[in-house]
Amino acid sequence: MKTTQVPVSKFKAECQKILRDVAKRGKQVEVTDHGKIVAVVTAPSQAKPSMKEFIGSLKGTVIYRPGWDAPLGAEDWEACR
Repeated sequence: MKTTQVPVSKFKAECQKILRDVAKRGKQVEVTDHGKIVAVVTAPSQAKPSMKEFIGSLKGTVIYRPGWDAPLGAEDWEACR
């Protein structure tokens, strides 16, 4: 992937053109401010997860704590209103 550096002032002036170029050609642009890189613009990856990968992808990420389903007391009920 080809990388080019663009000063922030030029990026502001030609933002749409630069973004179209990144999307069309798949190149990467480093936005600089006084020679220091402040942002990197890249095209999003075209690979989308398959439905098989998506289903069950959150399995094991929820943790049930003891008492999670216990009824609220009067004080908690008022606080949650």
